[in-house]
Amino acid sequence: MRTRNKFLIAAAGVAAVGTASITGVALAADPTENVNAPYAQAAAYVKADGTAARKTNTVGSVTKTATGRYCVTLTSNVDANKVIPNVSLTTGAPWHSEIYVVVGGSSCPQNSLRVQTGVNGSYKDLSFYVVAP
Repeated sequence: MRTRNKFLIAAAGVAAVGTASITGVALAADPTENVNAPYAQAAAYVKADGTAARKTNTVGSVTKTATGRYCVTLTSNVDANKVIPNVSLTTGAPWHSEIYVVVGGSSCPQNSLRVQTGVNGSYKDLSFYVVAP
């Protein structure tokens, strides 16, 4: 009988914790980890599939528009037209890989950075880092 009471108390504690996490700020549906980058206006680590694994809260969203083409949209706190963005491929990218960044672009929303990745002159989905110092 004593172990049964402990189990009920433990179950009640789990239920209380579960209720608290539902009403909290972060939900399990968003896998993005917000990070602090004290010397950057905006920064993100973007996976090849276009999801932002880590980002500062000044990166509003990341979308993959086509193979090897991504839009990194900044929040209103950062003006994309006033930054000099830096991009680099992650470790493990194939030799002869390429990455380019341009502010805006016709296929991206306003206040965004367009990033293109590829190998040997052909678009290819690759993971990358983007920083707007």
